[in-house]
Amino acid sequence: MRYAIGDIHGCIKTFEKLVNTIVQKDKNPQFYSVGDLIDRGPDTKSVLDFLMDLKKNYPVQIVRGNHEEMMLNALSLGSENWFFNGAENTLRSFQSNVNIDQKKLQKIIPQKYIDFVHSLPYYIDVEDYLIVHAGFNFSAPNPFDDTEAMLWTRIEENDLQYTQGKKIIHGHTPVPFQQIKMNIQNAKNNIYNIDSGCVYIKFNDLGTLTALNMDTLELIYTKNVDL
Repeated sequence: MRYAIGDIHGCIKTFEKLVNTIVQKDKNPQFYSVGDLIDRGPDTKSVLDFLMDLKKNYPVQIVRGNHEEMMLNALSLGSENWFFNGAENTLRSFQSNVNIDQKKLQKIIPQKYIDFVHSLPYYIDVEDYLIVHAGFNFSAPNPFDDTEAMLWTRIEENDLQYTQGKKIIHGHTPVPFQQIKMNIQNAKNNIYNIDSGCVYIKFNDLGTLTALNMDTLELIYTKNVDL
């Protein structure tokens, strides 16, 4: 079966626990990720390593999140935005001094990780779903050209004319697990936010990592065990 997983944000132990729970139930899973693999949590490097290894054994598809985009912009354009959004934890996971000259970033993060992140698409189109990090801008002439919205929008909308009746799965905006559950149970909903704020353990209603079984609409989740 197919499983979409919410924002991981460097929480490797929690991510491994969730994947192991799925694999124990389903010997032939397909995994999808809504992005934001990196930053904020303790071990971005191990999350990327785990995903690269997971792809050797199971079908895995991942979309690019705004944090991946910020990292790439810091590496290629020298943008400082990444450094205000959790970059220090990512750099620490590569055993680096976070007070590093931006020009040396490509020496800190090995090229295979940069290539992996750079390969991530902005959205994935499957038979019955569109998977994206944040959402789509249906006011744009072509919503599938607006990559800024795919990474950053907080507006939840699904224009079925453009999506051809497909439901949208996304993350980006943390919401309580119970809210995710209610949205999934509402048969009228055609857009599912599955970001239950894994890294935000200080908030009582967040701090879990959630997976959605795309075939049965079952939710599988685990509380953060990293922080």
